Formats: sequence, C-alpha cells, structure tokens
Amino acid sequence: MLSVLLRGSCCTLVVVVTCVDAGAMQLDRWTAHTSARNVVAVDVSDDAVWAASTGGIFGYYAADGMIERYTVTDGLHDIDTRAIAWDARQGVVWVGYVDGVLDRLDVETGQVRTFYDIYRNMRFPSLQIHRLRTLGDTLLVATSFGLVVFEGDEVRDSYSTIGSFTPSIAVRDVMAATIPDGRPGLWLATDEGVAFASLDAANLKDPHAWTVERVSFDSGEVFSIARFNGETYVGKDTGLFRRNADGTYVRVGPTTIRVRDMAPMEDRLLVIDRFKLYAMFASGGSILQAEGYLGLNAVVSGPDGSVWIGDSESGLNRYSRPIGNDRPDLLTGEIYPSGPFHSPFGDLAVDSEGALWAAAVDQVIGGGFYRYRGEDGWTNYTARFTPELVGKGSIRAIHADAEGTVWATSIGSGIVQLAADGVVTLYDQGNSTLLPAAGESEYILPGGIATEKDGTLWVTNTSAVKPLHVRQTDGTWTSLPAPSCQGLIPTTALGPVFVDSFDLKWITVLERGNFRISDGILVLDTGSDPTDPSDDDCRYFGVVGTGGRGLPSTRITTVTEDHSGRIWIGTEDGPAVFLASSIAATDNSLAASWPQWAPGGPSTFVLQGLTINDIAADPSGGLWFGTDEGAYLIRYESGYRTVHRFTAEETPLFSDIVSAIAVDGLSGRVYFGTDKGLVSWRGDAINPAEAKRDLFVYPNPVQIEGTATPDIYIDGLVSETEIRIVTVHGELVKTFSARGGRARWDGRDDRQQLVPSGVYLVVAVGQRGEGVAFGKVAVIQ
Repeated sequence: MLSVLLRGSCCTLVVVVTCVDAGAMQLDRWTAHTSARNVVAVDVSDDAVWAASTGGIFGYYAADGMIERYTVTDGLHDIDTRAIAWDARQGVVWVGYVDGVLDRLDVETGQVRTFYDIYRNMRFPSLQIHRLRTLGDTLLVATSFGLVVFEGDEVRDSYSTIGSFTPSIAVRDVMAATIPDGRPGLWLATDEGVAFASLDAANLKDPHAWTVERVSFDSGEVFSIARFNGETYVGKDTGLFRRNADGTYVRVGPTTIRVRDMAPMEDRLLVIDRFKLYAMFASGGSILQAEGYLGLNAVVSGPDGSVWIGDSESGLNRYSRPIGNDRPDLLTGEIYPSGPFHSPFGDLAVDSEGALWAAAVDQVIGGGFYRYRGEDGWTNYTARFTPELVGKGSIRAIHADAEGTVWATSIGSGIVQLAADGVVTLYDQGNSTLLPAAGESEYILPGGIATEKDGTLWVTNTSAVKPLHVRQTDGTWTSLPAPSCQGLIPTTALGPVFVDSFDLKWITVLERGNFRISDGILVLDTGSDPTDPSDDDCRYFGVVGTGGRGLPSTRITTVTEDHSGRIWIGTEDGPAVFLASSIAATDNSLAASWPQWAPGGPSTFVLQGLTINDIAADPSGGLWFGTDEGAYLIRYESGYRTVHRFTAEETPLFSDIVSAIAVDGLSGRVYFGTDKGLVSWRGDAINPAEAKRDLFVYPNPVQIEGTATPDIYIDGLVSETEIRIVTVHGELVKTFSARGGRARWDGRDDRQQLVPSGVYLVVAVGQRGEGVAFGKVAVIQ
C-alpha cells in the first residue's frame, strides 16, 4: 500500500543522487582519529549492532567482538552522524546528518553512496535528520522540516504541512503502525505534538489527511514515539505519556525528564531518559533496569532479546534479556572503536619517537591530553584514567621535549609533567615558583610552555606578579619579573612561548583586559644565567606593518621555526617571517617581512588576509598552514608556491577550520586538528638520513595495473638529492629532485610514459657532498 501511494504522489524535492568518488580523494592516504564513544543512535541487524556517533559509525559483532568502523576516510559524508537504520532488504546501513545528507553503506562491499537531495533543498533553514526508520523497501526520514520518504535511489515524497501544525514543523520520530480506526498508518512525533494519517489517504500532502493531537498542557515537543501492547507511547521533556482511546494523553512511568528513546519488547517497553533505563509493563507498572549513565541517547532490542543502549560517555552497552522484575546483567560495557577519549584538539605535538601528543580543546569538560603511537593506539590521560588530573583544569597546550618528557598546561591548576617512565607530576604553588593570577588565591593561569635543547623548561605565568618561570634540568625553579623591552609597557600578560634553535624565547604578549587576544610578540635572550634577569636582552614587535614589512597584525596565533632557521609568525591577517639569529634580541635592524608568492601566484603575499591558526614545517622544506579555509602546504621555489591545499569539500578533511597541525618526520604523516576532530594524511616528507646509506625502495616488486599510476617510495635520502632511475643496461630513464628523507616515483619516464617491466636501479646523489646511494626495484606490467 505504501509503495503504491508514494509512487502516485508528487515529489517536492529535486531528485539529485550523487556518488562520492573515493578514488579521487586518495582515501588510502587518510586516517581518521576520532572518538566514537558518544553514541547518538543505534539499530540492529541479524548479526551486528550499528551505532551512529559523533566520531563516525561502527558495527559491533557480538559473536566475536569485532568492530567495523567507518568515517570520512572510508567514504562517509561526515563524522558527526545523527541517525542510523539497518535496511535488511538491501543489506545496507543508512546514515543521516545534521545538514540533511544521507549515506548508504553496503556492508558486504564497504562502498558508500551519498545522497544530497535534502541537503540541496533551499526552502528550509534547518535540514537536520533526526530519525531514520525502514518500512519494507521504503526509508522514512524524520527531518527538521517534516517527513521525507526515500524509495530505491530517489525521494518519492515529502510532507512538510502536517494538519494544523505550523508549516515545516520538525519531525523528531516516525512510526508505522495502525491508526485508531484500525487502518495502517504513519505516526509522527513533532515539535507541537503527535500526528497520524492513514496510508490509504488519497494525498498525504493534504494537511487534512493528518489528525493532530496535543499531548499535554506543557510544551508540545515530542521526541520519541513507540507502540507497545496495542497502545501508543510518546516521550517528552517532562517524561513518558500514553495515549488514551479518546486522543488525550496521560503521564505514566517513573521519570519526569526527557524520554529520549524507546524500544518495545514482547513483555515490556524499554524507556530511557538521560541517566537510566526503565521497563514499562502492560499493567502500567514500571521497574528500573539499568542506571549510572551520564547521557543515554538510544535503546534497541536485539534478535536474541538482549538490550543495547547508546551512551554519550561509554559508547555501546549490552545487557542480557530482561526477565520478570530482575535487572538484566551487563554483558559487555563500553563498546567503541579505539581512539582518543575526546575528538576536537586544541594543540598538537610530535615527540622524537614519532608519537603524537594532543590536548583537548578548552571547552571539553574533563578533557586532558592524549598519546597516539601507531599500532599501539591511543593512551588517554584524563581525570577518568589519571588520578593526578582529578579536579584539575582542562589542558590548553602540550609540549614534548627532546628528553622524552611531556609537559602540559592545566588551566587553573599549573603544569603537568609526564616523565618518560610514566610518572605524572603536577607543579603548582606548593612545589614550584608558579603563582596564582592577580586577585586569586589558588587559580594558576599558565600561558605557555617550551624547552631549550638541554631540557630547561620555560613557563609563562599569565597575570602573576612574576610572569616568567624557569625550571632547570636539576629540577630547580626560579621566578622572573616581566621582560623589559623598549616600547613595551611592563606587563604580566604573557601568553604562549616558543624557544628557537638559538634558545631565544619568542613570547606572545596578551591584552591586559582580554587574555584571549594578543598584542604583539617579543623575543627574549635570557643570557648566560637564565635565573638572572640583569643579563637579559629583549625586543618587542607590537606595530602593524604595511607593504610587506612588519607584522600583518598584532593578533599573534602561532610561532614556529623552519628547517632553514627562519621564525614564522602566524597572525589573524596572514603570516610573517623573521630572519632570526643569535642576536635577534639586540639586532635593531631585525624586522618581520611578508612571504611572497612566486611570479604568477594568486596575489603578492602568501595567504594575506587569512587567519593562520597554526604553522608546521616538514622535512622537505615545506610549510603547512592551518587556516579557517583549510590546510595549505607551500614550498619555496623562486618564491613560494602552493604544493597542496586540503579542504573539506575536496578531501576527507573533516572541516575547513584547521586549528592545529603537526608533522611526524619519521613517517611523513601530517596531523590536522579541526573543530570536528583529528585526521591525518600520509605525506612523502620524512627526516633525511644523517649520512649516505643504502636506499629502501617499496613496494618491491611493484605491479602496474593497466594505465594506473603507481606510488613507488624511495626512503633513506639525505636532505637534498638528485634521483636518477636507470635500467640495468645503464640507460637513463628519469631524473628528478627530492628534499627530505623520502621521495616518490610515479613509475614513468621523462616523457611521462609508464616504464615497461624490468629491473631498475635507483641512484641518489646527495647535493651537499654526501655521495651516492643506490637501490633497486622490479616493475611488473
């Protein structure tokens, strides 16, 4: 009946089906690093439970404990999913998003098809998908503007005028069940109440085809709807309600807060609010089934009668089949893929061993810092796992020194030290010279942390009487007054600090009235005795320049040093660079300049006008810029040129707002911290070999399929190399230059033709007198 009805209706949406071309985005070079423990929706198939989370989706197979995870790097549209449904007829999983996009995942092949029909509708201000339900070969989509019906690969209809409700009313849930007169029908949970209509209706676009009911005297929003024992139940902000035969609704059940989801079983109706799982019986009685949760979002019953709940903190949790008045046993708790405890990161650092360290954004409650070490996965240092961080403030900055020690700033609490042996120590006013901010008795506001080459630690202590502190390698702390720089009124508003290769300190100066806004930067030489301010020298840069000289803006966002010893400053109006030296703090001629594009570039100055959130240098001499318009890799070649630009539209980058970037010189992997989470890209630039050595060429042999271009990697190079590909008979096939420790050959000759099958010698000539290194690769066509 439903199929006949829908095919006879007029569609109000333009039908546009778009497939994501995963190959064009080189998905195999991208890896998502997200937290999937915040499960927002669940559904079940015969052998798996499917969970939608704010870090992608995953399927859990209880028989063997296997988890299959899918994110943007696997072809999904986004990681912040909102709804999920298992489609048994097609063997696919449907996924819905806040922007109205639908994904369809073929579980057997892993292929994802993306549908933009709802997304491209311009009539409504909000297009969010709230719930997905399958009905035969039809997908019912509850959205912020009404109900949309998919069938096959296209929209069959949409209903945005429901009875006397406000046009384009948000539909929070949808249910297919008999209506009061006994005919098959659809029930909608909306922001103004409940609506139902017969599937036999001539035209469900006609508002009069729908009967609407107000649920109670309070707010009309209904968030969930279910049928149990022949009766209709709805969940509201104020609890659970049951429909009477006369169309009125009565409050039932034990909870008086929002009922987020329900799942009917043979003998009970499962109901969740934020903290607890309840069971409602046909008799009207109720019992508590599970408690102790902080943010329950979803509940479903599996084919074997087990109960699955989705929680914002602990992912999926599985309970045994409920029996009588007994509470079910927790069979498996905290099910989610390996990943960080939180997704968005505010700061990133890579240590000398190639491990990534990340700090959660300030707004994350209970956020800490995290380590990612390849195959070893993630280690979470948060209050939940690290007793020393219980009750402490969120982490803002993270720094890994050359000695294997990691340092982090705990806002309000001090400095956290994680030693190489795993011991965690918190430094505050009790065991260091750190001091509370002005007017506070205990609140310590660390502004930044950095170390010199020998491990000497420098800390800015924002708004404290003495805002600069040094911890020497013997563990001795010393507090220092504000630096005295010409043109700078002495201030304790000191923020992030960066130590360059000359051990000079580049310190961001903050506005006195707003510590989240900067007012320029100073460079400080602490002399031969770091504890004696009398031998210090300082220069302050706090004036906006013009025409390529000076700072583009005094709103400093980041500082880093490239492999040529230049100091790069990121600002809210583009980057600037200093030609630093050991006398930078006393050189009156030192000034910032604006890097320029090579002739033919998009403009004169590199990324002028863009907010530069972070800058990172790679081993090949390239510079990565994180901006609010994606990530850029530039390199100097008679002026700067763009090598790569990554955006969310064209790559698996989660968002164009790239707040942090870190480069692992050992693997070539580049990490991008966005406002939605962390993703990495396998680049080619790795640390150069310190001296000539045999080359490692891989894959070897390499199989060339048709006309496809292979990626043949050459590792073990010195910093600047000329690479020659030669046949075993001595014929030169191709010559190209490389920077950094890794290069990539595309299997083509100098005429851009794929080389034939054979064995090829790889000859690498160091351009700084390092000599010649050799490798060999077999090519099979």
